[in-house]
Amino acid sequence: MRILAIETSCDETAIAVLEADGRINAPKFKPLANVVSSQIAIHAKFGGVVPNLAKREHEKNLVPVLKTALKEARLYRSSANNESKTNKRIRIFANNSILADCFSHEPELFRQFKKEIPKIEKPAIDVIAVTYGPGLAPALWTGVNFAKGLARVWQVPLVSVNHLAGHIYVNLLHQKKIDFPALALIVSGGHTELVLMKKHGAYQIIGETRDDAAGEAFDKVAKLLGLTYPGGPQISRLAEKFRIKNKEPRIRLPRPMIDSPNFDFSFSGLKTAVLYKLRELTTTNTEFKTNKRIRIFEGDSLFADIAHEFQNAVVEVLVKKTIAAARKYGVKTFILGGGVAANKKLRKDLAESFSRALPTVKVFLPHPKETTDNGLMIAVAAYYQRNKKAARSDLRAEPALRLA
Repeated sequence: MRILAIETSCDETAIAVLEADGRINAPKFKPLANVVSSQIAIHAKFGGVVPNLAKREHEKNLVPVLKTALKEARLYRSSANNESKTNKRIRIFANNSILADCFSHEPELFRQFKKEIPKIEKPAIDVIAVTYGPGLAPALWTGVNFAKGLARVWQVPLVSVNHLAGHIYVNLLHQKKIDFPALALIVSGGHTELVLMKKHGAYQIIGETRDDAAGEAFDKVAKLLGLTYPGGPQISRLAEKFRIKNKEPRIRLPRPMIDSPNFDFSFSGLKTAVLYKLRELTTTNTEFKTNKRIRIFEGDSLFADIAHEFQNAVVEVLVKKTIAAARKYGVKTFILGGGVAANKKLRKDLAESFSRALPTVKVFLPHPKETTDNGLMIAVAAYYQRNKKAARSDLRAEPALRLA
């Protein structure tokens, strides 16, 4: 089967086409297209994602990204040569009140939809999958309504996918098989969760952040250090410069909830500890006061020390809680997912800790390029729930959607 998947939960407009075959326990996946239009440069000047701006960019990008994805998958067929057929379809689109209602809050998207979609022959796809939550409401609705419109025009079944499930299932893109029970650690800008899975689609959240998500903490601390958005990768680079120079750490930060008897997390206090440390250094340390911006990028200051210690603190907490949960529940597979899954230290420490403490557990680490939001992760997740079709008229965006 061929799945066309749409992802617009935040600031990436992503559409992928995935060919899938085989049984649930032994599927074979062949990516045919994976197109992502990122808005990072647009939102960087604001220091973070602006929801309504993200929505407007999705409106502008969805149709061009769709056309690129179909061409990349070699499924694009223009109907422009059949002028009478094309004109008839345009009239149907223009007079379709259901479509008009569907795009009532996305006028720019509807304008492009009416202009471009009638010119495209229905592609050879079996299912349209779309992220319906969690995420930013304006961004989610744009993708959901686009998927509903395509499903109606092309008469293709629609599958609604939880964005977090996508971060878990992208690990199976390369023909990996989950042995249950499995434990997933999802770490991103909006979520930090430990999820127990006893079978496909059965989720139990056994631990989660009580305040800031890990990725959110990275971005906030980066802002305190004067680094630009997105801050996570910049903190990691600064921390790596400090590590390479093999300096003796001068900063010590807390490890929140690392010894608590549960599997929950808390990172807001760690961010506050960084803030207090910065205030302390501002008044007492000459090095800190001099040429701060230059020294940040050279990795030759207490800024690098703070970045290094902050990253260590976050990773230590994540790893210790994960190993403890895996041991308690006797898991056979561990899965890492989310944007923070690209962090090299987190990946290295998790792999080494499982190898040392629980060597029989299969460890799935996604390819770094597949940790950011993309359509392939939604397509793979959709394959595992392909029998759960969504009614086009009932599908709604759910910004606060949970896995369980």
